[in-house]
Amino acid sequence: MSYRLFDKRADVMRRALFSTLCLLMAVTLAPRCGLKASPVPYPLAKPVAINDLTALARGNGVMLSWTIPDKNTDGTALKDIKGFNLVRSAIPIKDIDTGKKEVYKQWRYDYRPGERYTTVKDMDLNYRVRYSYLVFTVTKNDIVSDSSNTAVVSWDKPFLKPSGIRAKSGDHFVELSWLSPTAYIDGSRINKTVYYNVYRSPKMGDFPLFPINPALISGTTYIDGDLKNDVPYFYEVTSVSKVHDTPIESVPSSQIIAVPADLVSPARPYGVSAAPLNGGIALSWEPNTESNVMGYYVYRESGNGKGFVRVNARPISGTTYVDTGARTGYTTYHITAVDDSRQHNESAPSENYTILYRRGR
Repeated sequence: MSYRLFDKRADVMRRALFSTLCLLMAVTLAPRCGLKASPVPYPLAKPVAINDLTALARGNGVMLSWTIPDKNTDGTALKDIKGFNLVRSAIPIKDIDTGKKEVYKQWRYDYRPGERYTTVKDMDLNYRVRYSYLVFTVTKNDIVSDSSNTAVVSWDKPFLKPSGIRAKSGDHFVELSWLSPTAYIDGSRINKTVYYNVYRSPKMGDFPLFPINPALISGTTYIDGDLKNDVPYFYEVTSVSKVHDTPIESVPSSQIIAVPADLVSPARPYGVSAAPLNGGIALSWEPNTESNVMGYYVYRESGNGKGFVRVNARPISGTTYVDTGARTGYTTYHITAVDDSRQHNESAPSENYTILYRRGR
């Protein structure tokens, strides 16, 4: 981002509009003067006014953001943006109702071709002051748009950031928890309610403009649901102080990664039965009712002291299996179900089924 202070006087925008008016008068009066001169072009249509200016009090400054206009007031495409004029008025909160005049500051943000959404940070701030912001679009022909909507922030010292951020992953959700700050950024003790915002990003190091929580959080936990399993998400939390209905955020906490996952195992299979064949033992069982069951494992215990050993290397998609490796004597089986999650959660074993087998009969 580039910031360039271009004028500190409050009447800059009025002078720009006055220049435009003079140009219109020149076009109207020139034919009556009898002077021969090059024709003066009619002023171009001005850009439409910005109507989504947002001001967020965050960390060590105010984040200003808006959508870059793409049309002129006559409906034509806006293709010649030079930059944006930002106007800020400031008044101490204690003087708001006293009639004291506001102090103005103005600066220019240069447009970068290809930008569709702009964010500018104002860090020249004082505590206990209300700031009001306006933005004007300026074309390469120095045509200035009408004023944007007004964005207002009551700025004061923020809290320290939350600490001890933790994440617990579940099936399509992440549960976050953190520790509340005990002091403001200047070290003074907190004497008011602390609120929080949670930010989620798909990339490490990114920090979104807006939180995922629809309203300020009053506790120190938050569940982020409806997520994709096995996809990494990156989270940060800010502490929030409310000043005259303005939420003032701390700098974000350290970033933490969480990967939602299906950690719930399928139900144990049931209805296991077995029958001897000439070439082995035929097993069957009832299918599980879960939609995410990928298959089944068969386990055999032959009384040799090794316990149950898995027979099949990969899950069986059906509900029957012929164990050709069975030996003569008593053999005990049980079955487990496996789901299609990344973890391949395996169920508890079914009931055991013991059969006497004589190979070759």
